[in-house]
Amino acid sequence: MKLHRPTSPETRVEFPIPTGNALSGILEFKAGTRLPLEGTSVHDQDEISFILSGKLSATSGGESCSLQAGDISFIPALEHHWALVLEDTRLCYVLIPRTEGR
Repeated sequence: MKLHRPTSPETRVEFPIPTGNALSGILEFKAGTRLPLEGTSVHDQDEISFILSGKLSATSGGESCSLQAGDISFIPALEHHWALVLEDTRLCYVLIPRTEGR
């Protein structure tokens, strides 16, 4: 096992996995924040987010849901998504590179 410990809440940590380098970090958002500010977000990696505190409403792939502390979300690579922060929220995310052909 290899430990990767962020040194501050804003620190992003890269760690090698068989498909490339995964990226993780912790983010904090104030209530009323829209993510992104306009439109949708999309990226080449699968995204797993762990909601540490707060609440947000998220839409991904045309489906909407409410996320709160203790929830875990998965957004597949290349899926358009956005969220509205309903309460001050803190989350941890991991971006995982896709393998060839997936």
